[in-house]
Amino acid sequence: MRVVIDRRRCIGAGTCITLAPTAFQWRKGDFLKPEVLDLTTVDEDTLREIVIACPTQALVLEEVID
Repeated sequence: MRVVIDRRRCIGAGTCITLAPTAFQWRKGDFLKPEVLDLTTVDEDTLREIVIACPTQALVLEEVID
């Protein structure tokens, strides 16, 4: 799984960082925008909850086929 952040929709609420600080962090040089750090630190159910919790639906969960 991977998460794509739509930066135009993101308002910097930080819900993703609050719920999974090991998976997301504030992007350096881009005020109040998150970036994906390490998604392997959270399980898939938690990741789905984080995507749903985003107030602007700026996070999109995509399945990666190897």
